[in-house]
Amino acid sequence: MERSTNDANRLLACVVGIYVLRDSERQEPGAGAAGGPQFKAEVEEWWESPALWRREIHSTSFTQTLVVNGSRTYEQDFGDVFPELLRNLTVELVDTVPRFDQLAALHQRVERPDGKSGQIRARWEIPGSDGTVRKTIAASLAISRETGLMMYGGDIDWDVSLHEFSDFHGKRIARLLTAQSKGGPRLAARIALLEDLPAADKGLFTIKKSTPQKLQLRVQVVPEPDLRKLIVAAPAPNWPPISSGPASGAMIMRVVVDRSGRVRSVDDFFSDNPSLQSAAEDGVMLWRFRPFKVSGVPVQVISTITLPFHLE
Repeated sequence: MERSTNDANRLLACVVGIYVLRDSERQEPGAGAAGGPQFKAEVEEWWESPALWRREIHSTSFTQTLVVNGSRTYEQDFGDVFPELLRNLTVELVDTVPRFDQLAALHQRVERPDGKSGQIRARWEIPGSDGTVRKTIAASLAISRETGLMMYGGDIDWDVSLHEFSDFHGKRIARLLTAQSKGGPRLAARIALLEDLPAADKGLFTIKKSTPQKLQLRVQVVPEPDLRKLIVAAPAPNWPPISSGPASGAMIMRVVVDRSGRVRSVDDFFSDNPSLQSAAEDGVMLWRFRPFKVSGVPVQVISTITLPFHLE
């Protein structure tokens, strides 16, 4: 489901189950070590327009009720961090390409769909640097050459593959969305219900008292140099002996830092020596930062960390 002013007069309800997907399966597994119960969630979305919508998400580690009604916002959160893959899929349900304006600014030139088989792809890079070494994370977007429908795409703060399209009011809607960070679990979001609601249900969007900005959980993509200015502690990884691969090089990874400055997750590794990934993750999880603030309010941060390594 994608927010569009074309459906401004239609009131919709959507119920979605999110779960960790086992290899080559499209069924819900039990909570296991690969993903953990933090990624099992149910999302309910009521939507009329980009300025009038409500979302409720329930998981074992994070619960949120978010209502937008014009310029007013109500938000209630339980949990100090929104797990990134879970946040990613929740947003993707209604905003398939977040920060589209930034993607458009890259001026990618792509072919028009022509009814033939295959994909039309755009590729770009997400840069990171520790100030001495530069490394990048690969990003891309693909649409079907035959239908013009988006198939998959991702950047540092979003990742999605779209499956099982079916018609809804003349639009092709993906009923299954999947997402996976490099080095993390694969998550699936399956739309269990998508239907029209009567106008009487607009009471769902009533806001009696707006939530102050300082109590709202906001997520911000922050360039690595800006995040590094806030480092309080950055212990070096305890590198293991290596039996293969280069002894010197660099790696880059995505990190999520909560509003208190703690690193909460590390994934999307691109390394000159993949055998060092585990040690790098363990080390970076111990890093601490001063809170990154927007308009004086701490936000949850998505950024990169670039690490050079020189082992004897």
